[in-house]
Amino acid sequence: MAGILKVLLVGPFPPPHGGVSVHVLTLQGLLQKSGIPCRVLNISPGAPKSDRYDSIRGPSHFTLLLARYSLGGWSLHVHINGHNLKSWLVAFAAGLAGVTGPGAMLTIHSGMSPAYLTNRRFGRLVAWAASKFYRHIIAVNREIKDALCSLSVPEARIEILPAFLPAPAAALELPGDFEPWSRAHHPIISTALFYRPEYGFELLAQAISVLRMKHPRLGCVVMGDTESRPQGLPEHVFAIGDVTHEGCLGVIAQSDIFVRPTFSDGDAISVREAISLGTPVVASDVVRRPAGALCFKTGDARDLVSKIESVLSVASRPPAHSSESGPNGIHRLLELYGAQGVKIPEAG
Repeated sequence: MAGILKVLLVGPFPPPHGGVSVHVLTLQGLLQKSGIPCRVLNISPGAPKSDRYDSIRGPSHFTLLLARYSLGGWSLHVHINGHNLKSWLVAFAAGLAGVTGPGAMLTIHSGMSPAYLTNRRFGRLVAWAASKFYRHIIAVNREIKDALCSLSVPEARIEILPAFLPAPAAALELPGDFEPWSRAHHPIISTALFYRPEYGFELLAQAISVLRMKHPRLGCVVMGDTESRPQGLPEHVFAIGDVTHEGCLGVIAQSDIFVRPTFSDGDAISVREAISLGTPVVASDVVRRPAGALCFKTGDARDLVSKIESVLSVASRPPAHSSESGPNGIHRLLELYGAQGVKIPEAG
């Protein structure tokens, strides 16, 4: 007789509030709201103890917890960036543990994973071995799927499914220090990033400097971990730091434009969230973007300025609408969980 579905999400958990960790947080909430027991095994280094997740004390403890959950009848859903060896070792360990229980599913999120899987010979070997354990592998975009197929992973086992999951309409708030800053600036551009080269902060800063010659009150709010934040940022660039998911949504909703200036990308949950909130989006064309996003040539500051100006010249905002594939994401995940031979409980 099939067991009742219980899901262990294996991946990072906020803080900081990055794309993968926010996806894990949102998915946990949606599963629990559906009456499905769900726990998180937080792989973030040094994560403190919390009743919201299980933290790990090293590789042996991680392996022990995986085995304990799997033997206890929990379906494992593993979330990795896929662009370094550590992430694939996590996938290998979890996939192996899943053999002893209902099974395991894998989601690969990072836009840098195709390059890693193409150029790192040992990484390719570990990824190929890890993929053997998973009946279903989710790639958040076409490029990731193609990279997996290059490892001879059967295409039938790989599904493209954006990581966007719709947040409740009430899940909006504004960080306390945002409102006084915002009153002094118009228009407001927002972005969510880490201060690493692939996120394109310097490109955005260059575009902002040009735009302020025509729009002297223009401001840019940057949400993301401040650990490597550049020093000496001007007052019109507000590095607000790591904010909650609700705070991030609130800032995006209050912005005139949301910009995604990345040089590599997976699917960018923040882009789909902005579209769903009715905030105009300007994003690099480094990957296929969802309908509603206006794309500029990756790395081209002049084209970025041009696209932002074209949005500012339009008086009205686009209507808020659900990002393509978004609302069905949780339903498809439930179908994939059910394919492991477990019974999905009816929502109470």
